[in-house]
Amino acid sequence: MVRCTLRARAAVAAVALGALFRLAGGAAAQDAEAIAAPQLAVGDHWQYRLVDNLRRGAVSQLDVEVTAVSGGVARIRVARSGAAGQAEWIDEVEGGTLRSGSLYGEPVRPFNPPVQLLAFPLSKGKTWKETINTLRKDTGIKDQILIYGKVGAAAAVTVPAGRFDTVFVYRTVNYDDVEFWRSRTFRTDSVWYAAAAKGPVREKHEAKYNQNDRSLPEVRTESTVLELVSFRPGN
Repeated sequence: MVRCTLRARAAVAAVALGALFRLAGGAAAQDAEAIAAPQLAVGDHWQYRLVDNLRRGAVSQLDVEVTAVSGGVARIRVARSGAAGQAEWIDEVEGGTLRSGSLYGEPVRPFNPPVQLLAFPLSKGKTWKETINTLRKDTGIKDQILIYGKVGAAAAVTVPAGRFDTVFVYRTVNYDDVEFWRSRTFRTDSVWYAAAAKGPVREKHEAKYNQNDRSLPEVRTESTVLELVSFRPGN
């Protein structure tokens, strides 16, 4: 299998996370209702289209399937294919958290505590923050992952898979990738989550970092759009 570049996989992994570890069932999203935590089943299967706007609109396909569920923890196989090559990895998720996987294209690793990218139950106006202390394997230096999220209003969204009632979630993620010459990467996420599809039906991601030399421009590392093409529930 041909491996994609780190930056290309980072874009895919970041978007894939938005499509994977926040999957939940329940009624269609309404402003006055809270969306419950995940109820995943073996065989739940999503297909997404990923458009990379930093690479002239290059299109990749994302194939996502739940392969096992035990004690509330789901193992999810993620496979990407496109012009940048192919890649496959496993995420372990519980509710709205990533217990093990690839957060931004780095090799798969465990997270303790798990990364909370959605805070179920989702209700309008709800916010959350999380700080995860990490130790960089490449440098041995202590670092942090910083998460902030806010649940917005309900909205109807049309994607290739059809029309869905969704709830909007705004989220920011600071990666633990700070270097002596630049800031950590800062990513903003726009997520349209549909309970009927057990996950997001659309996501937009923008990421960048600043160089310590302020005379140099900021560096954009991601500008992607993910949309649901099909969803098939499992058992």
